[in-house]
Amino acid sequence: MSEYAQVQTYATCNQRTYSIVASHYRSVLEQLGCTDARVLQWLGSLHWPTSDDDGFGDIYVSSFMLAPEGKSGTNNPPATLQCAGVAVSLYTNSAVPSTEDLPSWVGFDLLLETETLRESVTSQYKPEVGALLWRIVQKLAAAFRELGAYLTDEWQESQPWRALTANMGDPWAFDLAIFPRSQAIHFSEVPAGFQGTVTEQGFGFAQANRWEELPWLDIQ
Repeated sequence: MSEYAQVQTYATCNQRTYSIVASHYRSVLEQLGCTDARVLQWLGSLHWPTSDDDGFGDIYVSSFMLAPEGKSGTNNPPATLQCAGVAVSLYTNSAVPSTEDLPSWVGFDLLLETETLRESVTSQYKPEVGALLWRIVQKLAAAFRELGAYLTDEWQESQPWRALTANMGDPWAFDLAIFPRSQAIHFSEVPAGFQGTVTEQGFGFAQANRWEELPWLDIQ
């Protein structure tokens, strides 16, 4: 069975705005070079659950390609990255009890088979995927500004979201991320092993030992 990493991003929503947010995510995938009509149509068909019997989320499990913006031309075509699918999760309850009227969140996970990113679970990311992943994280963080975007593996999945929205878990549970300045208070103590950079979207950080070269160095 394949293991997955994912690029995760989140947005607050309600019944009225849910389809709008999903369409916005679809537009970002198009900006990242997705031309697969099936996944784009699927994202456009998502709807708010109408009963408790409805699933609070959905998943698209067919592969498609992204071609994040970069150098292109006859002799230098844009690099591509294969995605294994997209998972959409709707969180309508907070992870902790509260008397406040808390917002609902929708999470978008861009699924990536680990073997396309690393030689093994414990090895570093392949040099050729670093810049591609950085462009994807940049684009998502620019489009979804509440929490940013996070590259996580299976054990890290959704931990930054829980830490930022419910103060549970570790906000640094990621391999690569860009978070907005509004969330910087949650990241005030930088753990050993992380290196960072300032971006238009906020602050970018990566676990240095996971990368042969920090992902943003190939672009800056």
